[in-house]
Amino acid sequence: MAKVHKQNQESNKSTMLLRGTISAFERSRRSHGFAQSKIQQQLTGAAAIAAAAMGMGATGMGMIGAAGNSDEDADWVEFELDGKQIQGWLWMMPMRNGDKVEVVAEPIGNNHYMAYAVKRDGDDLLAVYPHAIAGRKVHYRESVNAWMWLTIFTNVCMILFFIINGGLAIFLKRDMQLVLLLELAFSAVLFGAMALSVTVRLIAPVRIAEAIFERFGWPDVKNIDLRKTSKENRRENKLPNFGTLYFRYK
Repeated sequence: MAKVHKQNQESNKSTMLLRGTISAFERSRRSHGFAQSKIQQQLTGAAAIAAAAMGMGATGMGMIGAAGNSDEDADWVEFELDGKQIQGWLWMMPMRNGDKVEVVAEPIGNNHYMAYAVKRDGDDLLAVYPHAIAGRKVHYRESVNAWMWLTIFTNVCMILFFIINGGLAIFLKRDMQLVLLLELAFSAVLFGAMALSVTVRLIAPVRIAEAIFERFGWPDVKNIDLRKTSKENRRENKLPNFGTLYFRYK
């Protein structure tokens, strides 16, 4: 299983597009770590230490917990595709026996393949490797936006706290102005470290996502966001996991 996971973490150009009909389908829901390598766990841990040092104990402890345990639930699937043996980790696979599909997969042995994505003909429902849902430009934009909004929210809350307790006149004091400037700098650094940690943590699935999009022949793979395309193409699907764990691109 460790070998399979190592292969999953490496997005490379050996993937291919397979077409056929699913048979002998088996699925089991399992817990596994997808997003963090050992180095990435260390980066998350460093950000946690920075959070604790700046007095944000709960945030620090939460990030330390994330660094120590990155396991999450996903579908381990095994099936045949017109005689080919397919297996792999997918966030959630809604396909079943008899479905005609396209599979982005990597050869791993004699007639055996590791699946990274499965797309069903007809309704274009798409199952993908966990977190492989957006290109790198989308990923970077979301990280920057999260950093900016967290920093703004924290500082607005701090300002409102001082206004409630001391009124607007409190900001005329030089020492209070210095406190606000220091708090702004500290929060910007803290949330920047957190955003960077998440960005690095998810970069392997982002590379896998781009490999999937390229193999399907979709344009501008760095700007594709499956959550957005699923929302725009929901159709009659009202299930809560649609657009979260399985998707649609049209």
